Amino acid sequence: MANKYFLGSVGTVEAFRRDHNGDLQLAFRSKTLTDSGLNISTTKDDIRAGTGAPIQFSFYHDPSVEITLTDVIFDEAYIEAQLGADFHQGGKAYFTETKVATGGSITLDNTPLALSAGCNTEQVVVWLTEKGQDNWRRAENVEGSTISGLTANQEYCIRYVAMDADARVAEITSEIIPQELFLVITAPVFSGDSCSASNGKKAGTITYEIPRFKLNGAQDFAMNMSSNQTMSLAGTALATEDGCDLTSSKLLKIVVQYNDVHWYTNVKELIADEDYLKVGDVPHIYANTQGNKELFLVDNDKLTFTPALSSAGKWASTGSVTITVEGSDLTDTVTITAA
Repeated sequence: MANKYFLGSVGTVEAFRRDHNGDLQLAFRSKTLTDSGLNISTTKDDIRAGTGAPIQFSFYHDPSVEITLTDVIFDEAYIEAQLGADFHQGGKAYFTETKVATGGSITLDNTPLALSAGCNTEQVVVWLTEKGQDNWRRAENVEGSTISGLTANQEYCIRYVAMDADARVAEITSEIIPQELFLVITAPVFSGDSCSASNGKKAGTITYEIPRFKLNGAQDFAMNMSSNQTMSLAGTALATEDGCDLTSSKLLKIVVQYNDVHWYTNVKELIADEDYLKVGDVPHIYANTQGNKELFLVDNDKLTFTPALSSAGKWASTGSVTITVEGSDLTDTVTITAA
């Protein structure tokens, strides 16, 4: 390729989870990451033998793909994925009200409920303070939604727990089982000129596809008075059985897509398989890349045949046939014989 490419910035992440029927559902999508990292590693053992114990062979094992994602945006789906919890609609929530004790009593907008404080005890607790003061204390006389025994015409700040149909609630239990996700991370690829990669402009994308991303089950709610709190997702790629390979499993796939670079950009020649040059055969045309790095079968729909193939996509008649690729100088001529 004429250009030099380099990677920069962070990616966009898309995560899918399987529902009870085994179907993939979008769990979350984020374009506000501050960090998206993949660490791919393996362990190497050297096998030494002979006089002086030089290294004769190297043995690689324990491959690992560690993924870390950090987002500045809060999303319930992150907690659900990381801690294995489910948010549901409606539940106990906390309310703050400011009321004037007309005649020494206040009627709240909601009926206070008991605090679930553990130890098999539940008590209705309402706590308050005079407005503008820091004198918080438990209200002594609470009956239903009414607080009595207060200073007449005094304005109070009041806190309590009540049902809120609009609240979203998740219970985090001692059985934290993080979700397993199908993860897609897409990041930009930049291009410089042919001599320097410093004058970069976006030239495509690189996508990391992780079929089985298992989260580590940790969520740090780090609160700071002078900065926003980020949401972090970290985990490991699990092995996926793919194809008939008996000795290895797939961990991830990397897909690179360049702008204005086509499948034939690095192809130096077309090669027709001589075993399929008879009338009635389906053409098998291979592309040979620069430096003979790769030989791959080309989809016949991407080629132009003159004269044309039959409606079934086979050689139609004997004689010379020219094969070309539209938009390039690639061409090949073959002779078709009778079946």
